Amino acid sequence: MNKLFVLLVIFSMTSCAEQQISRTLKNFRASTITIPEDLQKIHRRSQTTIEGCDTGTPVMIIYNDSLECSSCRISHLIDFLDLYELSDSLGTFKVMTIFSPLEYEYDDVLSKLIINNFEYPVYIDFSGTFRQQNKSIPEDRRFHSFLINSAGHPVFVGDPTASDQMWTLFLKSLEDIGKDCQE
Repeated sequence: MNKLFVLLVIFSMTSCAEQQISRTLKNFRASTITIPEDLQKIHRRSQTTIEGCDTGTPVMIIYNDSLECSSCRISHLIDFLDLYELSDSLGTFKVMTIFSPLEYEYDDVLSKLIINNFEYPVYIDFSGTFRQQNKSIPEDRRFHSFLINSAGHPVFVGDPTASDQMWTLFLKSLEDIGKDCQE
């Protein structure tokens, strides 16, 4: 009888967790994400402020908040190279990798990005505006990579480079966005 009780408890906990994730995903997908204009763009060892955002283009956002190890994430930017290259070849979406470091980490993050010299633009949110404007982004890191459509609604959530299945789902989401634009 004890084993049956333990199994029922484990099943109900799993079921509750899945329901919570499903609710979180539904609420997140119903939100609108905005990209602030005060982000600092780091590209080819230079730093500039972005000037206006083209909100009419779908954007794959890879958000690195202040709770994540920025140095670790910077060293793994190369993991997203296929995503950036797909963006270049298709021209139907953009990729924005955004770092939101803590104030005492600013100089370190900036210098590591410049030294890294990643071949694609990376953005730093020094003022925390991205998080302030997008309170609907869950704290759960699994929700920090997402594709927004031209209206700013998340249509795909997750890291497309994490697995072949995620890559396939991401490509399907891009295809669906393209169909929506044609209708």
